[in-house]
Amino acid sequence: MHRIYKRSSMVVLGLVILAGAFFIPGADGAEYPTKTIQIINPFPPGAVTDITARIMSDKLSSLLGQAVVVVNKTGGGGAVGIKAVKDAPADGYTVLIVPPPFVLIPLARKGIGYAVSDFTPINFAGNNPSVMVVKKDAPWQRLEQLIADANKNPGKFTFGTPGTGTSGHFGMELFKMETGADFIHVPLGGEAPVATAILGGNIHTSIIALGTARAHLEAGTLRALVVTAQNRAKEFPAVPTVVEKGYPTINISPWFIFLVRANTPPAIVDRLARAFKEALQDKEIAGKVEKAGLSIENRGPEETAKFLAQEHKKWSEVARVAKIGQ
Repeated sequence: MHRIYKRSSMVVLGLVILAGAFFIPGADGAEYPTKTIQIINPFPPGAVTDITARIMSDKLSSLLGQAVVVVNKTGGGGAVGIKAVKDAPADGYTVLIVPPPFVLIPLARKGIGYAVSDFTPINFAGNNPSVMVVKKDAPWQRLEQLIADANKNPGKFTFGTPGTGTSGHFGMELFKMETGADFIHVPLGGEAPVATAILGGNIHTSIIALGTARAHLEAGTLRALVVTAQNRAKEFPAVPTVVEKGYPTINISPWFIFLVRANTPPAIVDRLARAFKEALQDKEIAGKVEKAGLSIENRGPEETAKFLAQEHKKWSEVARVAKIGQ
């Protein structure tokens, strides 16, 4: 009888312990969040990443029931802020917002300290169309004309970028691969200097963000040959896309994605994903984001993960062919 009682007690104790394992506070994300959530922007204040995160933060605070604040951790071309999120606990309280350099930095700079696989996507917020531009009085009215002239004059045509290993550099190297056009790379330290160099006739062309080119296009000092995106830009509906020109892979407009550390509990990832999706569905928020220059995508974790995998594969091949980071 004593043995039976002892054995029964052990069974009950085991069930209690087992039940407790399933009811650890916050283990399934049921109590998440219970404190302030930080969105880390690895680029300076005023960048599109910063503007987008700040537009969404108040709405996210309302949806999640906790303060959502934007913190700028700059340096290393974005690497410092990205690594800060990688090194943070995988608990959903540190969110990262990134543009394409997130994928490109590890390809261009070996041993940088993080990989795309170190993160789990939450939301693909949107993209910011880019355009391939030339000077107003340049002889090329169409993309085909520029490509043909570059191929007829190997080693004489130049493209500018913010620097080696930047989005602009990768983009133009992809352009060369897909079109066969021969261009020499001229790193210039930023998109504004690139536009200035084209205006001054010091370089022939570049792919730059529409936000950088807009004032020059409106003033008529630059001419856009093509939009490097799937859809035409609303502000410049006469400019064709790379898709229309037969180069669908040169879809290189900057995108903006929110992520958390890999191994964040699925329930917390789902909670965040639902909040971000709902925030971007809000008409007021969407209007502000679009005014900031973004075309809203609002894709969930699974679709965003597939997109990032495609991006990594594409840019890895560009890095290999162009010998970037080697």
